[in-house]
Parts: sequence; C-alpha cells; structure tokens
Amino acid sequence: MQKGNYVSSQLYRHLVYFSPLEFFLFFIIWGDQGFVELYDLQAEYQQLCDYSTTLEQENANLHRLIERLKHDPKYVERIARTELGMIRNNETIIKFSRRKP
Repeated sequence: MQKGNYVSSQLYRHLVYFSPLEFFLFFIIWGDQGFVELYDLQAEYQQLCDYSTTLEQENANLHRLIERLKHDPKYVERIARTELGMIRNNETIIKFSRRKP
C-alpha cells in the first residue's frame, strides 16, 4: 500500500465516520433546542420565577392593605388625615410658612 493512498483512505474514513458525528454534535450544542438555547431558557425561567415571587409578595402586601382598610378604622382615619388632609369638626389646621433666610 502506498503512503498517499493510506493517507487518502484515512481521510476518507474520517470524513465518512466522523463528519456526521461532528455535524450532530454541532447541532446538539449550537442548533435549535441545543445546549446554548437550553442555558438561555433556564436563565429566562429563573428570571420569570424571581419576577413571579416579587409579584406574589406585592399581591400579599396589597391583600393585607385591603383587609386593613376594610377592618381597621384607626388606620383609615390616619390615611385620611395624612394623605387627604381631612380634619374633624372641632379641629383647625394651622399651616406655617417657612421664611427664607
């Protein structure tokens, strides 16, 4: 067997046996639904889970606020006074203006 034929037969064997494997591995890693996309999807899933947890906490806080507004008259009064500036019949609001030095 000549050296040139041996090298060309080795190259041919490599192309026949390993090219499909290399092609297959390339698409497993970088192709659609490959490992790279899987990694990106896992990162997106984690972000969505974190966002969902944040929304659940915010929802629970709003639920507690609603319950407090429904059942706690002192809290409603405090909110009405501080945010809406409401007063009772026998009260007077005195506002002080700040002087500029």
